Amino acid sequence: MDVTAPELSIQLRQLAYLAEVARGSNWTDAADRLGISQPALSQSMHELERRLGTRLFEAVGRRRVLTAEGRQAVAYARDVLNTTGDLRSELHATGTTLHGRLRVGMIDAASLYVLPDAIHAFRSRHPDVDLELTVAPSTPLLDGLRILEHDVVFVTGPVDEGGLSSEVIRQEPLYLYGPDDGDPATGDWVMYPRTSRTRGVIDRFFADVGWTPHIILESANPAVLTQMVGLGFGWAVLPEAVAEGGVTPLEKSRPEPVARRLLAAVWRASAAGNPRLAAFLAIATGA
Repeated sequence: MDVTAPELSIQLRQLAYLAEVARGSNWTDAADRLGISQPALSQSMHELERRLGTRLFEAVGRRRVLTAEGRQAVAYARDVLNTTGDLRSELHATGTTLHGRLRVGMIDAASLYVLPDAIHAFRSRHPDVDLELTVAPSTPLLDGLRILEHDVVFVTGPVDEGGLSSEVIRQEPLYLYGPDDGDPATGDWVMYPRTSRTRGVIDRFFADVGWTPHIILESANPAVLTQMVGLGFGWAVLPEAVAEGGVTPLEKSRPEPVARRLLAAVWRASAAGNPRLAAFLAIATGA
């Protein structure tokens, strides 16, 4: 198809609209967040499809979902918007003052007791940076990092894959907690989900000792697991700060840790020059 130069003129606003629509399946909510009407949003997306010469959405029941080309366009849109935001921030920077946005994702452990001081220090030193925080499990955080939803994430390591850089900032011991009596080798367990990276660390411990745990509950929230142990539901392997830091602290069933997990900072290698990222990493790692 012969596409003329005007057809290739894609507005930055259209890319921003596309990225916002991709955040969820409800176009009405996306339009509300953008401050425009839903018909105006639909018209803008139809115009973007016309200019690109391909369908970005397809109907599935009453929903409109992204096509393969649409997902590719969303990745491009996020890349452009991220780069544009960095450029705007750098152009407005004065001296050593940092401006712009930094999107930080972290697992619950990082948010509860590893990074609060770093977050407070960063906000105090760089008040002109818009710091956006997301708390979620490691896997969705890494997925979000890859598609440019986050600038840096703090997840259970190690993380070793192309295009990503990482640095271990903490090695955390995990301890066994459970009832005063009973045998953890044959008792009931409450556990992190099977897809959790922390669960992988614990599963390696089970393999080493030859246990096959009887799991009666799974939760990604260690505070929930702590509560279940406290109520007598079963055994768990947990970080000390969560298990023993609540209103009703648990007591270790063994004094020595049964496993260790790594907390790693992970960022896209291409973002190494981001001064806001560098400033946050320096505080988080104590550099």
